Amino acid sequence: MKTSTFSFLAIIAMFGVWAAPATNAQTKPLEANAEAGRALALLACTGCHVVAPDQPFKPVYTGPPRPPDFKEIANQSNLTAASLRHHLETLPVATRDLSMANPELTSQQTRDVVAFIVTLRDNPKGPTQ
Repeated sequence: MKTSTFSFLAIIAMFGVWAAPATNAQTKPLEANAEAGRALALLACTGCHVVAPDQPFKPVYTGPPRPPDFKEIANQSNLTAASLRHHLETLPVATRDLSMANPELTSQQTRDVVAFIVTLRDNPKGPTQ
């Protein structure tokens, strides 16, 4: 009886050791990659926005309302990375008034694009959270 109890407890302990890293990995915030965000924005956002001065073509949609350049977005005085991320994640899927629709990015893609936009600030020490 003692051997089976010990074996059972050993199996439970091994499972706990095995599962702990996965649990910690899920609670750790995802890292953002500004370079990946730039690459994605050049593919997905240049139809309406000036993402970078060296983008391959001018935006097709120019307004009204005129979509702001990414540098203009980055330099808004009240903008934080968190507020921009929230804005992108809560846009409606479709709009009737020609305002920006939700780009339906993954959480990681949103973090990457936000990280890229933040790099465009004139004052890089501005609000980042």
